[in-house]
Amino acid sequence: MASICWALLLFLAMFSGLATSHTHGDDNPTLRCHPDQAASLLQLKRSFSFFRYPSALDSWQDGTDCCLWEGVGCSNSSGYVTALELSGRGLYSQGLDPAIFNLTSLQLLDLSLNNFGQCNLPATGFERLSLLTHLNLSTSGFQGQIPIGIGKLANLISLDLSVLYYAASDDSLNGHGTSIPGVTSWLCLQEPNFQILVGNLNNLRELYLDGVDMSTSADDWCDAFANSLPNLRVLSLRYCNLVGPICPSLSTLHSLAVISLQDNFDTSATPPREMLMYSYNLSFLQLAWTNIQRGFPSRIIQYKN
Repeated sequence: MASICWALLLFLAMFSGLATSHTHGDDNPTLRCHPDQAASLLQLKRSFSFFRYPSALDSWQDGTDCCLWEGVGCSNSSGYVTALELSGRGLYSQGLDPAIFNLTSLQLLDLSLNNFGQCNLPATGFERLSLLTHLNLSTSGFQGQIPIGIGKLANLISLDLSVLYYAASDDSLNGHGTSIPGVTSWLCLQEPNFQILVGNLNNLRELYLDGVDMSTSADDWCDAFANSLPNLRVLSLRYCNLVGPICPSLSTLHSLAVISLQDNFDTSATPPREMLMYSYNLSFLQLAWTNIQRGFPSRIIQYKN
């Protein structure tokens, strides 16, 4: 009888241990990071130099669980990497290593405030990250054409490709938007143009393209918003060399709460009357240095927001 009781107690102890281990796994990934995911992350690390913060990414060590590495987030159920948050880590690289495009389960990618050596963004690869909802490459030293692959990320909610700049003093403005003091590099929209870039981004709610050269987009940039971005809440296009009028069709974007078009010197002097009259959620409007000179409707001035 004693042996039966002892066996029963041993079974209960083993069952309790298993239950405890499973519960702990709900808080931390029980599945180790897949070897191919770890290999891609380590390749990405090897592409970086660490001058400012030598200890950055020290936790990224071969043979350890990459789901526990600094800046890495994984799905508890699958073990695949879903988030990579490396903003402001003092990383330096001569371009973005294509190994990052092997992380096809990424939903959030933030490489902002690092230095990618004034290199172009890869022409291909971004289209493989089809699950991305948040992409932030702002102020990271990229230049050149924004790749078409970013325009294929239909699940994007937030896109930030803005470029660092400093407010220009009055005597440094030449009135044509051809020279932007403080810009460290230029991203641009030529092929694809802006209309093609946003054509499939119907879920986008926040768009930051400050400092991106959109001068070749002519006057189609404005209608492209109304036609492609029905859920847009934040629009920031400062220092973009925009030309043409601010079209009335923006009035169809009723969710817009923030509009910043500062320092686009060639925009039309016609005030965006229809756009503002029907933007009921608008709480922030910035139109300084846009050549908009005429008066605004009294209803705009009376907005409570």
